[in-house]
Amino acid sequence: MQAFSVRQLKSNPSTVLRAAEADAMALVTSHQEPTALVVALDRLGLPDTAAVRSGLALSLFQAGSLSVGSAARIAGLPLTRFLEILASLRIPVTDATAAELDDDLDQARRWLAQEA
Repeated sequence: MQAFSVRQLKSNPSTVLRAAEADAMALVTSHQEPTALVVALDRLGLPDTAAVRSGLALSLFQAGSLSVGSAARIAGLPLTRFLEILASLRIPVTDATAAELDDDLDQARRWLAQEA
């Protein structure tokens, strides 16, 4: 495992990623103290990396850190399948109110009518 300073991470993040991919992990330090561990998921020897990716994607989406499309890509799933999983887990895709969704739908219909 290699160690990199935050300064090195800022100046060339791909170096840290390559090191993690080569050794499974890379350590990031700040003021010579360990602060983060960059982990190459595919190199950890996990029995089900796909499940880990899906779990991370679901958690990050639910926390509001990722869009639904980005979460689906991280999970390695088509958007439709990821939406099905969200629905089965009763995780809402949006926090908009019914009135806001109705308004969005009305606007989309008007836009489509103008395009025709």
